[in-house]
Formats: sequence, structure tokens, C-alpha cells
Amino acid sequence: MRTYIFCVSLSVSLGFGCGREIPLEERVVVEIAEDALTVGEFEHFVESSVQQDQPFLAGDVMEALFEQFIEEQLLLKAAKDAGIYAEPSAVAKRLDAIDTDEVANPLQIEMVVRNQIRIETLVENAVFRNLSVSDAKIAAHFEANRVFFERPETVQVSQILTEDEGLAQTVATELGGRATRFEELAKAHSVGPEASRGGLLGSFARGELPPSLETTVFSLRPGRVSGVIATDFGFHIFLVHEKVAAAQLSLEEARDSIRVELLREKSDQALALYIQALKNMYPVTVHREHLSFASLEWEDSKTAGAPLEESP
Repeated sequence: MRTYIFCVSLSVSLGFGCGREIPLEERVVVEIAEDALTVGEFEHFVESSVQQDQPFLAGDVMEALFEQFIEEQLLLKAAKDAGIYAEPSAVAKRLDAIDTDEVANPLQIEMVVRNQIRIETLVENAVFRNLSVSDAKIAAHFEANRVFFERPETVQVSQILTEDEGLAQTVATELGGRATRFEELAKAHSVGPEASRGGLLGSFARGELPPSLETTVFSLRPGRVSGVIATDFGFHIFLVHEKVAAAQLSLEEARDSIRVELLREKSDQALALYIQALKNMYPVTVHREHLSFASLEWEDSKTAGAPLEESP
């Protein structure tokens, strides 16, 4: 392996390698310990990450993808050294959820899935397994962020939407301001996509409806029907089913969402530290001369451990 790496490195400066010029896709862009990774492998990573045909990606996007590529390869290296491999049944199950008929390279997708499973298993075992958030931390977060745990006033509403004002006025007259026949008339006359549900739109908080509609809807009492309201979409008639007043959530009501948020933050921090530890464990050398985008800025050695080596 070292002979091959030396051969490729020599071809960079002299334009040839071991008797032949090395094609660009075979040239090494990064070495992680004894593993050499090529331009072609990075290009496959970009294709699988972007998941769409784009003739050009901005330099900062390519920089971010290249760093993700290195991090993924570090995790795969650690998984290999830990003896972690993807079970064929797990790979098959995940592939079943993917429409491989529309995939240009099914084998590449299978490799991506296999690598995902290996990384997930490694990270779960080495990083996430022992993470937890105490009740005291949850309570402290709740007290410090009470303003974010206020439940806004909401209203559950249905509508009848017509394109003809005359029809809308006729329907409004039939309703007489009451909800008795609203569902029936919505199914018969409304052109809105919710007509098949009897006009049921759902629940909305203040600020989620256009101001002209919000004022009308929030002024109605439950069980009452609005008059005809004209907008650019047509002529609306609204029925309010239920109103829920604004309220401050209790700690118990907010506990689960806070736990998820704090665990996510803790997981992100722990994973970043683990990846940095892998960068210190496995020597990493980047061959910038094969990168066609802007040069990468790696973390300062004082805050991120030993810097990544660069080829001369």
C-alpha cells in the first residue's frame, strides 16, 4: 500500500507514475492511516450526497462535502478496526425502502446503505449509548426558556370556497350563520381541496392565516359561521369548530420535547469530539493539488488537536 501511495505522490510532481500517467479519478486526495482515497471515490460520495444532477457546486459546498467525506472515512476506518460490519438482512431491509429502479447505480446505493449502517452501529455503541439528560437539567432549561413554552391561541376551522360570489351568498343564506349543514354544503359546492372532508382545514395559531381571514376567524364563537369573504382565491365561508386559549405549558407537558432537544445537542457535541479524537488517532494527509475547488481551512491545532497533514 505504501509503495502505491509513493507511486501516486511521485506522479503528482512529475506527471507520471510507475510507468504510466495516473488518471485524475485514480489520484489520491486523502490518506487516512494506511488507506488511500481517490478523486473517484470522493466524486461518488458527492453524487450520493447531493442526489441530483448539478453541473456545478459552489466552492464552499464542495469544501463542506470534502470534510464530510473525510469524517465518514474516519468513522468507517474506526468501524473496520472495531470489527463492525452491516448484516445482509439489515442492508436488504433498508434497500427495500428505496426505489432502486430509478437509481443509476444500484451497487453504489447498496454500498452507501452498508456504510450508513456500519457508521450508525459504531456511533451508537461508541458515542450515544451512555448519553442521558437529568431531570434537573430539563427543569433548568424549562425555567430559563419559559417564553418558548407558551401554547398560542388556536382555532379549528372549516371552509367552503367557491369561485362564484352569487353561489357563495346562496350557500351563506342556506347556512343562516349556523353549522348544521356546513359539511353537506361544503362537499356539494366547495372547490377547495378539503371539500371531501366536509371543508375541514385544521387548526391554526395566530399569524398562520392571512390577516384579513385571521381577524374574521378568531372573532367567531365555536359553532358559528362567517359571512362571505372575498380574496384572490375566491369567496370563502368559515365555520369555527373549537378555540383553544393561549396558555403556558407546564414542565410535565414540555418535558419530553426538552429531553429530545438536549439529547440532540449533547449527541452533536459528543460526535464532534469523537471525530476529532479519530483525527488524532489516524494520521490524515490531504493532497490539495487534486482538489479543484477553494482550499480548505482546517481547525486550529490549539483548539482541535493535531492539524491534518498536507502533502508538499
